Amino acid sequence: MTPTSPNPYSAPTASFDGVQTGRCRREGPILVASTTEHLPPRCVKCNAPAAMDKPRTFEWHHPGWYLLVPLVVYVIVGRFVRKKATLVLGLCDQHRRRRLYLSLASLAVFFSGLAGLYLSARSGNSLLWLLSCLVILASLLLRIAAMRVLRPVFIDRHDIRLTGCGPAFLDSLPGR
Repeated sequence: MTPTSPNPYSAPTASFDGVQTGRCRREGPILVASTTEHLPPRCVKCNAPAAMDKPRTFEWHHPGWYLLVPLVVYVIVGRFVRKKATLVLGLCDQHRRRRLYLSLASLAVFFSGLAGLYLSARSGNSLLWLLSCLVILASLLLRIAAMRVLRPVFIDRHDIRLTGCGPAFLDSLPGR
């Protein structure tokens, strides 16, 4: 293979036609995007062409605030110290379906946990009650996993840094 021929195994590069993506780049495994621009119209997981979602709001605060152990204090202070950024990101049909199926599965697990709570109340079985509570907790964790596409690791006035992008999408972005 000659040095000028394209690598057939490389990830496709994103098309930036008509999209303001001037500050979208990668820094290792982290996507860095401007808080005022959109991501390219590609799936953030596999880099396939994608329909763009409605804008998502990401919130972040320094992890040191978790040291405010009393939950009430954390909830109050967390509302004041959080930083927000809104981005429009894309998902391909395959990743949209996966997200939908996980969301539906979490609802099914949740309702089975509620049915278990009902049955435990009727029978007085405390083991069934405990198991049903664990099933409901698992459904909530599954729901969180289903709904989270990217996770913010830092937000400031100009940039947002996110993890969770697929390697093909990151490879298509300019590096720093």
